[in-house]
Amino acid sequence: MDLSVQPTEWKVKASAGKHWQSLPSEAPQLGPESPLAVIEIAVLMRVTFSGALNEASKHSGKEDWQIADEIHISHGYMSRFMRGVGQQWARRLVAFMRATRSIAPLQWIAHQVGCDLVIRSSREARIRELESALLEAKGLA
Repeated sequence: MDLSVQPTEWKVKASAGKHWQSLPSEAPQLGPESPLAVIEIAVLMRVTFSGALNEASKHSGKEDWQIADEIHISHGYMSRFMRGVGQQWARRLVAFMRATRSIAPLQWIAHQVGCDLVIRSSREARIRELESALLEAKGLA
């Protein structure tokens, strides 16, 4: 069998090593960091995740392609992310957190940008405190 002819792939074989596949390098801090923009609750309640991305982009004053260059992704993927891929990603992350009954991914994201989470339901927070105390009492934490 001749191995020089292979079936056509439906996607690119490898994109590893392309500039948009690398993680963004941490830029040196030359001064005080500007405060993070916070979306108003009224706006947050009526926008999708993609809408929140667009609000953040608008607030930054940067074009999509500038943000794409800064975070090392292709301009085309950035465009798709702003229009819908991001929405799918966010829904999957929420579904994952509901399936695992854990907000660990959300806590990680908040930690990466220097924020703390506040759980809206005090009952849920109290249950988590009691579970934590129980684990400590058992010597597991």
